[in-house]
Amino acid sequence: MSSSSSYDYDLHDDDEMDFLRDRYKEDNINYDVFLSFRGEDTCASFTSHLYTALHNLGIFVFKDDETLPRGNKISPSLRLAIEESRLSVVIFSRNYAESRWCLKELEKIMECHRTTGQVVVPVFYDVDPSEVRHQTGHFGKAFRNLENRLLKVVEEKEEEKLQRWWKTLAEAAGISGLSVIKTLPAFSYFY
Repeated sequence: MSSSSSYDYDLHDDDEMDFLRDRYKEDNINYDVFLSFRGEDTCASFTSHLYTALHNLGIFVFKDDETLPRGNKISPSLRLAIEESRLSVVIFSRNYAESRWCLKELEKIMECHRTTGQVVVPVFYDVDPSEVRHQTGHFGKAFRNLENRLLKVVEEKEEEKLQRWWKTLAEAAGISGLSVIKTLPAFSYFY
């Protein structure tokens, strides 16, 4: 990743990325699929079922279940997992846009989509694609919640990030994807 990227990171992150790239090559780790999702919305239901189904098919999936630390940087290992994946599945849920981590992942995913041709499959989980594209409805409310939190800091950088994320969300929602409407309890997915 070049230092001209729009991400917040330190120069030592480049060294860590090089180390991780070397380690991944030694271990021959490349992911087939990177899952981007808002844990509190989908982890115990749709995302875990999707992960299990893909895993059972022998597909190597990156699913970050760890709570990411608060802060301004997306971790180098997470950036590398996105870069090294063949395909990214972005599960847009009602509160996806309230997470700056989800938006930073999405920004990196869409950068890889534009620069390397990485395939992106959006899944609209209990939200309409137009809500994501235009940040309206429940999805738009979540984005405004994030915006209000960030603008309290009153930094020009935060406003620039919000504009980038708004455009990135619209770009990602413009990709043909799947819609999943949550109408049944999580255990009903088995039927």
